[in-house]
Amino acid sequence: MTSTHRTKPKRTWKPLRRISLQLMEWGVTSEMVALAGMVLGILAGVSFMATGFNDEPMMFWILGMVCCILRVGCIRLDVALQPLSHKQSLEDIFFNELPERVSDAVTLIGFGFAMDSSPWLGLGAALTAIFSAYVRSVGYSRGAGRKHASSGPMTRIHRLVLISLTSILMIFGVNTNNLENLNMTIPQIALWVIIMGCVATILIRWLNIREFSES
Repeated sequence: MTSTHRTKPKRTWKPLRRISLQLMEWGVTSEMVALAGMVLGILAGVSFMATGFNDEPMMFWILGMVCCILRVGCIRLDVALQPLSHKQSLEDIFFNELPERVSDAVTLIGFGFAMDSSPWLGLGAALTAIFSAYVRSVGYSRGAGRKHASSGPMTRIHRLVLISLTSILMIFGVNTNNLENLNMTIPQIALWVIIMGCVATILIRWLNIREFSES
């Protein structure tokens, strides 16, 4: 059982590891990938915001969705590059965390200003997402591994995938008008799911960190 569990991730992540090694040969660092992700997060937020102020929002929904998908790729590369780096100073950690927080805030707040969305829900989603990342950082600072500090039902990738799926529904004109007793739009439902998922993630991570600290 143990040997099977260990060999499986190696087969799964072999292509990503090759890409990471090639990027390192070209001088690309995890900080550069994090900054690229921040740019994509900002572009996604601006694109979503533009859907609420434009007569032809489809192009901006597509652009925002593409930026979110590309940012997922940046997150995976960033995670893959970090273990390959020989040094990970406090400055490196700071320059990895700061772009992620900016990306989360701008993407979710921008999504709150999107067509049929809610600015207050966007702000709430941004705050809960940032706080879940703060709890993760606390876990890392206390020596908790990824299993304890990064668990939960609403991680960065989960949020971006949910926003991308919501964008697809908006692109194809899916609405909630045919659902009885539902006074929310699809973007509002997505933001509520993100908020509740982030709250659950915060609780799970905090309990895991406490359990790790007491063990």
